[in-house]
Amino acid sequence: MIPITDMHVHTSDSPDADIPARELVARGLNMNLAGIGFVAHVDLDPEDYCYGGFKENTYNRSIELARREAANRILVLKGIEVGEPHIYEEQVKEIVDYSAYDFITGAIHSVEGAGMILGKSAYENANPLEIVERYYTETLQMVAEADMDILAHMGLFRRGLALAGLEHDFNELELWPDTILRILEIIIDRNISLELNTSGLRRRENITYPTPWILELYHRIGGTLITIGSDTHREPYVFFGLFDGRQLLIESGFKEVFCFENRIPKRMSLV
Repeated sequence: MIPITDMHVHTSDSPDADIPARELVARGLNMNLAGIGFVAHVDLDPEDYCYGGFKENTYNRSIELARREAANRILVLKGIEVGEPHIYEEQVKEIVDYSAYDFITGAIHSVEGAGMILGKSAYENANPLEIVERYYTETLQMVAEADMDILAHMGLFRRGLALAGLEHDFNELELWPDTILRILEIIIDRNISLELNTSGLRRRENITYPTPWILELYHRIGGTLITIGSDTHREPYVFFGLFDGRQLLIESGFKEVFCFENRIPKRMSLV
């Protein structure tokens, strides 16, 4: 069995995805994955496309059907991806019982004053580097304050920059080294996993979130807790980039990758 658990897989329970969890389990079995960490979007920012789309009872039923399909042949984990939890956590916890999930993923999809950083509109008539700086400032606040297990797709702003036709291949460690180092130090201190998200490999930016430079820094300062996720939403990119991501982790010095069960990290060897 290939020792990879894809820890960022969206099902048709998210408004921006369209493949049922049960079908994704069958696909994962065909790829000999060790496990699938499902996530449903929980977004309370009214500007977010997925705003108000989370239906916990429906999602629970989907996971139940997926686990029946798995029949203990593949690990099925239930998670949620909470947008901007440093802002919306209290409201989220009014509708979601965190103790019922294997893991909580925290994500920045928008920044104050700019809106959704995934699309090009945020960068129109704005200084793009100022938006990126705000993105990292908010990421720092999120990892310091939010109840979360995984930091999702650090560097997602590159998607919007690429769509806007702007420069996106710069090394942000050269621009905001102190902020980024502090983010990594905090997640190490709080046992929050850094996620290697491979979805950028299928887009025009053609790079992982975070970049190899940040991965190497994380490893160098003692970071070991890391997950890998394809950010699957729909065809034709189901589980895309997992094995390229695995190779990047090995090249960056990592020997293990993790999943979460009952919010406890579980290790798997990469080599």
